[in-house]
Amino acid sequence: MAKVLAKGARITGPQRESIASQMAKRYAAGDSVRKIAADNNRSYGSVHKLLKESGVDLRGRGGATRGAAGSPAARKTAARKASAKKTVASKAPAKKAPVKKAAVKKAPAQKVATKKAPAKKTTGKR
Repeated sequence: MAKVLAKGARITGPQRESIASQMAKRYAAGDSVRKIAADNNRSYGSVHKLLKESGVDLRGRGGATRGAAGSPAARKTAARKASAKKTVASKAPAKKAPVKKAAVKKAPAQKVATKKAPAKKTTGKR
């Protein structure tokens, strides 16, 4: 962008649409929301909102993710689970008949009588 807007200036109408499309092109080219915001003297939130308004599918957060299907960590986890299932299936013992537990009756609880101490008399100067 050739012209940098003043920080906090409102963007409305056709100017908003053109800026949003320029930001969308940069984002699609690989720039981050923070980079676009810094270059245009805008906040992260305003750039994020403009990109959402222009219909851009935002990328996920950077860094390692635990649930990514193609990540090495996910493949290791899947391999571990698969091998665990195999070992559990091969070591499964024959089923036994369920054992019934004998019912144990408890004696009713006894009440304990407690003695209350008599209230102390207070003497005040009159």
